[in-house]
Amino acid sequence: MGYNGHYLYVDADFTDDTLEFKVETWATIPNAADSVLLAVYFDTDQNSATGLSSSTPDWAADAKPQSIGADYMMFVGSEPTDVGPIHTNVIFQWNATDNSWDSIGTTLSPYQPANADSVRGGISEATLGNPSVIDVEAIFICEVAGSNEYRDRIPNSGHATIDLESGSATQAFSQAAGVAVDEGSGRKVSLITGKELIEEAR
Repeated sequence: MGYNGHYLYVDADFTDDTLEFKVETWATIPNAADSVLLAVYFDTDQNSATGLSSSTPDWAADAKPQSIGADYMMFVGSEPTDVGPIHTNVIFQWNATDNSWDSIGTTLSPYQPANADSVRGGISEATLGNPSVIDVEAIFICEVAGSNEYRDRIPNSGHATIDLESGSATQAFSQAAGVAVDEGSGRKVSLITGKELIEEAR
C-alpha cells in the first residue's frame, strides 16, 4: 500500500500536559477516516510483566506490542466489523482481571484529513496516570476494511522511551517503520479482542 507508515513522531513540547502522536506516511491517504488506523501502546510503569505483552496468552501476535507491557492504548481511526466501524478515536486501559481493554475516554484532537500524508491524535498525561517516563510502541494499519491489510510496527523492533519530565527520549522520536505484508491471507486481527476477524465474502 503506497501510504503505509513511515515515521512516528511525538510532540516534544510537554508543557501543556498532552502528548500528541503523528504517523507520517509514504504517500497521501485518500480517506484516512476509513482506511487507516493508528494504535499507540503505552507502558506507564516500564514493567513488561504488566499490561498486554508478547507473552499474554490467547492474543494474536500481531495485536500485541513486541517489547513492552502496554497499560494503555490510543486509537486514531476505527476498528471495522461486519456491522460497521467501532471504537472510533478511543483510549483504552488494560484490564488485568480478564486480559482485555476497557474504554476510558476519547482521543484528543484526532487529525484524519483526506488526501494528506499523516494522521495524529493526543492523550493527556493525566489519563496515563501522570507518569514521569513511558515506553511507547505503535501499530499503523493500512486498508483497515479492505482485503489487503498491512500492519506496520513503529519502531520495527523494540520501543521508544520518553522522559516526560525532561522532554527527551532514549532513542530518536522518529524511526523507520518498515512494512510487514501478507497480501494473500486477508487475515485481520482485532486490536481489542486479539482474535482474528472473519469478514463476510464480498
